[in-house]
Amino acid sequence: MTSLTQSIRRFHLYAAPRVISLREVADSLGAERPVSVRDVARRLDEVPVELHVAEPVTTETALGGHVDMVLRSDGTYSSTGHMRATGFPSFSFVVHPIVEGGGGRFRALAVHQGRVFGTDTPGDRQKNWAEDGRNEAIRQNWLTFARDARLTVRKEWEVDGVLGTLGDIATAVAQVVGVAAVTGAGGMAAALVIGSQLGEAAGEPWPFPALPVGVTIASGVLLVFGPAAIVPALAAGVAAEGLVDHRPLLEEEAAFAAKVFGPTLPDREQIILTNISGLDDRAFVVPGAGGSFLVNLGDDFADPMAAKGGKYTERGQMLIHELTHVWQASRWPATTYFCQGVFESTYEPGGDPSRPWSAYGIEQQATIVDRWYAADPAFLGGEFQNPHPDLSLKKAHPFDHYIHAHLRAGMT
Repeated sequence: MTSLTQSIRRFHLYAAPRVISLREVADSLGAERPVSVRDVARRLDEVPVELHVAEPVTTETALGGHVDMVLRSDGTYSSTGHMRATGFPSFSFVVHPIVEGGGGRFRALAVHQGRVFGTDTPGDRQKNWAEDGRNEAIRQNWLTFARDARLTVRKEWEVDGVLGTLGDIATAVAQVVGVAAVTGAGGMAAALVIGSQLGEAAGEPWPFPALPVGVTIASGVLLVFGPAAIVPALAAGVAAEGLVDHRPLLEEEAAFAAKVFGPTLPDREQIILTNISGLDDRAFVVPGAGGSFLVNLGDDFADPMAAKGGKYTERGQMLIHELTHVWQASRWPATTYFCQGVFESTYEPGGDPSRPWSAYGIEQQATIVDRWYAADPAFLGGEFQNPHPDLSLKKAHPFDHYIHAHLRAGMT
């Protein structure tokens, strides 16, 4: 048996020089605790460095084909295949080869579209594709993704139609993944999109340039595009492009946030507030394109600093909660963040402040931060109003060590 170090080096999971914990690797492999170095090394040796999957494409019509996908642990992929008209009619088609792994939590989705011609119309009967590329989310989640990966093929076609625009492709993707992701059907947390046609067709990154970078609407489903991911979400009250409002974090809001987070948040221009809201009118945060982070606040967009009552009793508390999600999203792989948000919906952190920071879920961490912020109203009304407040003057709180050792230190 190879050593644990040798087993890890077979993959490309930890490119940045940093300390890698046995627990981190074991969790990625789905190993139950307690674990041993020998057991983790054995499990690593069982994970392939390359996946090769292929399937025929069949329809109820004179149209068929084949898809072939190769995914590798360094994040590179190859997607090849063809569709062919075998009879009289011509067809437009969109084919989605989907490699699903991690118990359904991760899906690598390629998108291929085109037109093939039957005997009714002059033209090529067969459309071939061959695309190579790289998707960072595949590399980062390889251990979870590769251990039970399988290929399925979704397809859409119509006789004598053209599905050639980016908007049509986005609509087709929404029809395939939108309802499942919104409702949580099948355990899907994120759809990893590979394929240049979706994000780069005609040199235009999004069909609706007036929307925030990384947001569009297709088939009544709001699609939030992030680096290597599409996360469909219900847009409460948002039914058209013109109804989506957005702006970057203001200077005074960024200065306010820095009093809690120190220098650990992204630049304020990267933090985009929107009036989009998710299921049950909840605020939610997702990574956007180009290193941006979309803080979707719904009705609270008009005054994100307002005290809401209920669990947000102090001015700025709700914004601190959502900016904690920005802090998380800027440090975790995109699919890890999305899956945490879907599968870990517990807000209450409990009463044991001795637990490791990493033992808390995404909402529990955000609740710890917003409760710590709001715990001393006298401090908020006094010392906190200074440009650089002295946090040592804040009343002692059980969560103090999480704030100073993790949040303000930028340590996950």
